[in-house]
Amino acid sequence: MSTTIYLVRHAEAEGNLGRRCHGHYDSMLTRRGLEQAEVVGKRFADTYLDAVYSSDLWRARFTAMAIARPHKLTVIERPALREIYMGDWEDEAWAKLPIDYPELYDTWCTHPWDCRPPHGETIMEAGARALAEMRSIAQEQAGNTIALVCHGSAIRGILTLALGLRAEDMMQVGWGDNTCVAKMIFHEDGSIDVPYRNDNSHLPQQLSTFASLKWSDDKDVPASPQMWFRAVDWDNPTDKQLCLSMFHETDSYRKVPLTDAQIEARLRGFQEIHPEAVAFGMVDKEIGGLICMNTQAYPAQSPVGKMGGTCILEKFRGFGFGPQLITHAVCLYRRLGKRVLEATPAQHKPHAVNFYRHNDFEPYSEFHDENGTFAVLRRNISVR
Repeated sequence: MSTTIYLVRHAEAEGNLGRRCHGHYDSMLTRRGLEQAEVVGKRFADTYLDAVYSSDLWRARFTAMAIARPHKLTVIERPALREIYMGDWEDEAWAKLPIDYPELYDTWCTHPWDCRPPHGETIMEAGARALAEMRSIAQEQAGNTIALVCHGSAIRGILTLALGLRAEDMMQVGWGDNTCVAKMIFHEDGSIDVPYRNDNSHLPQQLSTFASLKWSDDKDVPASPQMWFRAVDWDNPTDKQLCLSMFHETDSYRKVPLTDAQIEARLRGFQEIHPEAVAFGMVDKEIGGLICMNTQAYPAQSPVGKMGGTCILEKFRGFGFGPQLITHAVCLYRRLGKRVLEATPAQHKPHAVNFYRHNDFEPYSEFHDENGTFAVLRRNISVR
């Protein structure tokens, strides 16, 4: 008796768009990811399913719920279906890895089956772990048809093993787009058939993460540029001068501008809570942007963390760095225990309002002071 498992990659999550290394790190879906989840749910709406399984990470669970909903099924969580554990790489910007771990990151890009992040696991180990769980599920659900939501690297390891490939032939499997589907048939004799894999035909072009990142499934690194982050060093004259200049641009709504001394005192105060609250976005080894987080806006026990402004240097505009800046803020505030991220752009700066709206912030309220009218926009960042 054979069991059919539709293996689904989760919808687009913060790490996919913000270009951060999220393995066991628990992140949320993006706005496009929420749409992808609904679309893959519709794909399976007319497919009979006996059960829906998922990793216990939020991004997989939420995708699985969209598939289970039309069938009135409850998602069954299995921690063994988690993504590869990235050890010391967890929640690092991908662009920082070639700076800090040049040789190991080169291994990840050129022969990933040999790459073990410090204190982490390999893709093949993650694949073996998840495939063993799938075999157990196939026995539990013998003869049934199920959907199972998992993660990109784990799926790559799963398929390498299921197809009977050597680890060094992993490149033949390719990467699957968010919500891509593989159909797997588990037979009683232990053999597995894979009629198709990496199928994202249900996604319109505008909802494809690969299309957004200019990434094809036969390459391991997106073509779009990526940022990593380092704290502004006030003892470095170049850092200080550039930070002040860029902050003046983000703070241009004031009728009476702050002095350089006032700005420095303000930003140093933000860094007292966390050094990376004021950080440069680095493109390779060149400064490309600035992000400031007003860590002093609310009491430490408040669930709200506040943005203080972002700036991207002109030569780096138009490359999609905005979501990477915002994802850095989300991850930092999440580490500080915050559940909501707030931005307050000036209403007479529509490009600033649109920037936050484009990055999943929703209108919350507004306020007025001597500098004008400000929109209060908020974004939920809690995975609980």
